[in-house]
Amino acid sequence: MTSSGVILGKFMPPHEGHVALVRTASYLVNRLTIVLSASDSDEISPAIRKGWMEELFPEAVVIVANNGEKPLPSDDPDWARIIRGFHPEKIDRVIGSEGYFVDLAKALNAQHFILDPMWMAFPANSVEILASPFSHWNSIPDYVRPYFQKRLTMVGPESTGKSFMADFLAKKFGGPYVPEYGRPYERFRTPGEYRAEELHFIVDGHEAHRKTLSLKAGPILFEDTDALLTAVWAEMLLGKSLPDLEARIELPDHYLLLDANVPWEQDPLRYYAKQEVRDKFFNKIKNKLDKYGASYTLISGDWNERNSQAIKVVESMMSE
Repeated sequence: MTSSGVILGKFMPPHEGHVALVRTASYLVNRLTIVLSASDSDEISPAIRKGWMEELFPEAVVIVANNGEKPLPSDDPDWARIIRGFHPEKIDRVIGSEGYFVDLAKALNAQHFILDPMWMAFPANSVEILASPFSHWNSIPDYVRPYFQKRLTMVGPESTGKSFMADFLAKKFGGPYVPEYGRPYERFRTPGEYRAEELHFIVDGHEAHRKTLSLKAGPILFEDTDALLTAVWAEMLLGKSLPDLEARIELPDHYLLLDANVPWEQDPLRYYAKQEVRDKFFNKIKNKLDKYGASYTLISGDWNERNSQAIKVVESMMSE
């Protein structure tokens, strides 16, 4: 038998309790409509929240009910009229986790399902998550995490420990980290002079990795290189800048700029072993960071000192 159901909420942000609620509702009805309560003063825009709910629940219909300047409380009796405007068809079931949904169900001539066990299994709260998302990270669904996440990117010349540091920080604070895509690209490319389009391929691969891994990463997304560093590579390899590549730069919250004053480690995938060239590379990166007004911390000293400096930066980002 076909049955329809309605769930009402702000979902600001949606959390694992909401995920469990909606999944349970999918076993109770054949057609589910999620009514997203919104207002112009919401801290997170209705469009963003609607996108999250559609990503999380592609089988449901998500409708935004924007009540103007001020939000309408979920227990307001006017919700029955509002929902009827969006959903004139018969509503069989109203699913929620609060007692006031009983009255809403009565007003809609529907059966109520109050799923209190959801909060026993997933004691999450949107207000608390919004106030301190890092403290409630495990309650935030994958698709929602990038909104709250901070991005910390490692840049520097070759053989300065970018990959090691990204991995080290991810293991200490929660990963995975975003690896440099340029290395696997270099390993399998056809030998010869670099073409400009190849640098775009590298950025394509790197961005795709970042978008995927950000869903599983911790509060800080650790990243080994990015489009800004690839733009500097273009200058080193091609002898010129690529404005169309630089247009793709998306600055992270912060960079760690690793200097070149550490021993060179031989690697067949590396290009610039001479110290004078490494210094030139470093200065180009620093100039690029300054050009774009990027936030960054210079990391120097021996390996232990570098790790200590990086940890302090992460702890500061976590506490902000």
